[in-house]
Amino acid sequence: MLDFKRRPGTSLFLALLTLGGCGQRPDPGSSGDAKSGAAAQPGPAEARLALDVPPGLAVTVDGQPRGNAPLEPLVVAPGKHAVEVDGPCGKASASVEVAAGALTTVSAQEFAGLKVAQLSVVARTSAQKPVNPAVFLGDWAVPGAAGQPTAIPACKLRLRLTADGLGGFMEDIEFEAGKSYVREVVLAPGSDMIRIAGGHFRMGPPGPPHYDPKFDIHEAYEDFEGWPHIKTYEVDVPTFDLDRTEVTAEQFHACYEAGFCVDDPVLAGGTRITDDRQACSIEVFQEKKAPKAGREKHPANCVAGWEAKKYCEWVGKRLPLDVEWEFAARSRNSEYACSWGGGYSPKVKCDRSGFTIEQGTRESCSFPKDNTEQGLCDMIGGVSELVTRAAVPGRAALSDCDFNTTGRGPAWGGSSAPFEGGEQCLDMHQSVYSGFRCARDVSAAPSQR
Repeated sequence: MLDFKRRPGTSLFLALLTLGGCGQRPDPGSSGDAKSGAAAQPGPAEARLALDVPPGLAVTVDGQPRGNAPLEPLVVAPGKHAVEVDGPCGKASASVEVAAGALTTVSAQEFAGLKVAQLSVVARTSAQKPVNPAVFLGDWAVPGAAGQPTAIPACKLRLRLTADGLGGFMEDIEFEAGKSYVREVVLAPGSDMIRIAGGHFRMGPPGPPHYDPKFDIHEAYEDFEGWPHIKTYEVDVPTFDLDRTEVTAEQFHACYEAGFCVDDPVLAGGTRITDDRQACSIEVFQEKKAPKAGREKHPANCVAGWEAKKYCEWVGKRLPLDVEWEFAARSRNSEYACSWGGGYSPKVKCDRSGFTIEQGTRESCSFPKDNTEQGLCDMIGGVSELVTRAAVPGRAALSDCDFNTTGRGPAWGGSSAPFEGGEQCLDMHQSVYSGFRCARDVSAAPSQR
């Protein structure tokens, strides 16, 4: 059986051509037993069966579990056998005829329903130091994929990377049979990051346009169609990475502990401090902004725009643009009013958690029912989020706003949708309603060949 770990870069399909499919050849001698790993000699009325399939797949022969690939050749009786492999893309089966005293190798191509691609992951820190992460497709571990091409089943899967002391990475990928995929990823302290594939997007309400520049929502007491107070804009959003969760109180405090996030005397002196400090998850008047007891994993609120930008800089990231934030919060779908869908009525309430400001902040990812389809937590509900207002053709810029920071998203059970808000400058305003998460540019399109 071919060992792809010993031959990095070897194409699975070139190997399959070399094997010529399911072939029998004289038994070269002893082999490790598949179940125990001990050396096993087939008897005169026995045969051996080798499987050339992606590593990690669960193997059964004639309905009996035989372990996970890669396996040493399996000792079986001569004759026909039903072989099945099971992994993140489902089950695949093959019918194999083996002869006494022979070694029969079954290739991946011979399994009905098994399509194969290749994946290689290269991970580094923001300081360009190499990282050896654990690699998963969904909950399925992919041994060997960190740093070298590894055969994997081909279907739509969620790539996950984890590494001690660093935030992880997630990306939904449609793996196609016969193609090779390389992911070069930076792992940074703080939240896991999710890669949001770019695309064309319509900012503003879903459904037919109802924009009326003369409409005054404060005087509209009757029901009205759509969102006539909000104009739509057509934009193209490049691929970017976004924190899976809002920055927590303990993560924000770590930046001060590291000596990077220190108060700027000029900016701090001009910052408006919230009156409702009891609802803050951090000690806003403490030098190092320590989290309040029991709120370490709550979103860091009562943070001004300039402070949020400084934290994101510390972890090698930036604040997301409001265009990116809305695109991600609506699961990349212009026809979604909320992260989970929603209708075309202003009466739709995107935050379904029932959480209220009287309860204060809550731990990150406390209500996964409102997560986006890509796995982002708390884009709806909890706290509103600080973003950088993007330059969009036809849309007025914020006035007197040096850092161009504003807010998006309903806070604590608010009824607003992800496309509402963003007209107030929050550079210098600490609010109990506002938290933040960080984004990162993807310098080049993911490598695929």
